[in-house]
Amino acid sequence: MNLRTLWLLPALMTPAVAMADPPDFDRPGAGFATTTVPAWTLAWEQGLPTYQRERPGGVLHGTYTADSLFRLGLGGPLELQLGGSAWNRFEQEDVGRRQHHLGHGDSSVGLKFAPGGSADAGDFSWAALAKITYANGDRDLSNDARQYSLGATMQWKPDDIHQNTLYVNLDRLGRQNTWTVAPTFGRRFGDHWSAYLEADLIHDGNEGNEVQAGGGVAWDIGEHLQLDAYALHRIGSHGPSLIAGLGVSVFFGRSN
Repeated sequence: MNLRTLWLLPALMTPAVAMADPPDFDRPGAGFATTTVPAWTLAWEQGLPTYQRERPGGVLHGTYTADSLFRLGLGGPLELQLGGSAWNRFEQEDVGRRQHHLGHGDSSVGLKFAPGGSADAGDFSWAALAKITYANGDRDLSNDARQYSLGATMQWKPDDIHQNTLYVNLDRLGRQNTWTVAPTFGRRFGDHWSAYLEADLIHDGNEGNEVQAGGGVAWDIGEHLQLDAYALHRIGSHGPSLIAGLGVSVFFGRSN
């Protein structure tokens, strides 16, 4: 799949958008929404970008990723997801010597299944996502092997203000498994603002156990546009020391 063709999807879909209720966006935070995009409508969720910093073997690595996710509703409980990053910058610094590399990252195809439940207060809902990530990124920006992922998000809304989720995921890369368990605790502030706290508990087949903690905010602009910001910091000695990003999400559909 050519990553650059992903950017054409909003333009191709716009003339055929249907009357539909705006969906819940997958950004930001661990996991994904427990609802799907309405049938034959499109949501575009874009990092602006995401930054990740780590220091393996004492060498500083920094990666900027303009990650893109396109969500196409297939009707009922199904949603097709296409992901990728057309622009990435990888920086490496060792003993005062700095190098960098520009290119595109790996791309993915996923299928979400959201069997029911509601976003109303007091309800429970869940969704599952199966995804394949292809190792078609540039050198230093690719996993170098196909990755298979299977995840689920469970959501509880005790009232109209609070929202709690639990995300679990398994990544299979080569012969190594990576497990992630991430609870989040969210709260709305008025009609347009929301914030959340998050903890990511990760068991990496290569690196061992990791813990990331942080949170983020989202700002709804009308019914079709959302801006977000988030940051996670490492707790312990393994994994990235910082993950942070800005993002924008757009729904291409006309409201009922």
